[in-house]
Amino acid sequence: MTKLADWEAEGARARPSTPRDHVQAPLTLRVATWVGTVLLVAAGIVLTSTTMISQHADESATHALLRALILVVIGAAIAVVGAVTLMLRFIANTLFPNS
Repeated sequence: MTKLADWEAEGARARPSTPRDHVQAPLTLRVATWVGTVLLVAAGIVLTSTTMISQHADESATHALLRALILVVIGAAIAVVGAVTLMLRFIANTLFPNS
């Protein structure tokens, strides 16, 4: 059996944590998180609203389909931007964990 160190033999305890011990992420990383999340929510709203499109009496089926396609493309583009923003935030957090 190994010999105990002095601090182990004396029953040393860790000091209690304080609110100052918590290290917050830099503002840019927090903003990137919020922007990415908001963009993903907006994309979900746009894509959900696409399902509610109906053909009006005075338009052709092609026009209604084109309108739905445009909304899908816009929703997908917003989702991609939001996902890339969140991925860049996570990569930055991984590369610079203490920043």
